[in-house]
Amino acid sequence: MTTVTVELARALVAGRGADEFTLLCSRERPAALEGLDCEAVLSRYRHELALKALWLPTVETQLECDAILYPYWPSPPRRRVGAPPAVMCVYDLAYRLRPAEVPWQQRAYMGAVMGPALRQAAAVLVISKTTRDDLLSCYPIPGLERKVTVIPLGVTPLPPAGLLPLGLEPGYILAVSTIEPRKNYPRLLAAYRQLRARMDVPPLVIAGRPGWAYGDTLRQIAAEPGVRYVGHVDAADLSALYESAAVLAFPSLYEGFGLPLVEAMAYGVPCVVSSVGALPEVANGAAVLVDPEDVGSIAGGLERLLADASLREKLGAAGRRRAADFTWERAADATRDVLRRIASRVPTRSGRTIS
Repeated sequence: MTTVTVELARALVAGRGADEFTLLCSRERPAALEGLDCEAVLSRYRHELALKALWLPTVETQLECDAILYPYWPSPPRRRVGAPPAVMCVYDLAYRLRPAEVPWQQRAYMGAVMGPALRQAAAVLVISKTTRDDLLSCYPIPGLERKVTVIPLGVTPLPPAGLLPLGLEPGYILAVSTIEPRKNYPRLLAAYRQLRARMDVPPLVIAGRPGWAYGDTLRQIAAEPGVRYVGHVDAADLSALYESAAVLAFPSLYEGFGLPLVEAMAYGVPCVVSSVGALPEVANGAAVLVDPEDVGSIAGGLERLLADASLREKLGAAGRRRAADFTWERAADATRDVLRRIASRVPTRSGRTIS
């Protein structure tokens, strides 16, 4: 979500026209937005609970703005009279739909604030039709459907490729995501083991920082023959990994969008992805779909793609075309339209929009 917030803020300011934007920041302006041509209001608090409960409800009414965008999860659940209309973003409903795979702190926090925030929001942005349907199913709030707008994320162009990790040759299977339960690494490893037992397969390369509750997954990765874990990589090295991959394996148990899928498609990498969550919607026919809870299905999808060069070429080309649909400029234009729409409901003050 940090990446989304940074990229959306950049695109909003770049295409602002006559609008003005001000950042609301915890303690300091983020380094990634240091050169952004807009003002920033800094809080003395850093923790999200303090920001939402103490600082934001106060500062909202002191700002001369026409609308406020909360791109990093919910707006304050309790807002004061006179606060400008707010737009909040919802990225997925994992904490409700797959609670065992979400930290209890997040479940408790989101469970407490999401309902009140949805009720008071003037508009709600979601990143896929799947997330919209999940939201309306989990929160049957009267009038909520009319507030919701689907605005897909953009794909951030990566810098020129760096070097591949020492000893790694092009043509591997690539997996990119945080090591956490929802990303389904134990089943991916089991599927890869099945493949190795029946055919000659390239290495499986896993890139991603350790997340939460990964248990012995890192040990399993280290112990699995043919698997190489490179951990968190910078943007240039990630570009190199995508550029030289034969296939992306992304059998996540649930995604509200799935940025690794769009990034891989932008490089023309054919993908094997889950048939659940938003991944089929985002791929839109440009990927092989598998049942993420069936090891045999994951193995079969990888085998099908690895064994068929013409299919890899076809899906790679389709993926590039599909990835071109997702830009931060489009996301910012659609977000700006929503901000202007809700701002028109109140008398115009200074023409400033707070992001």
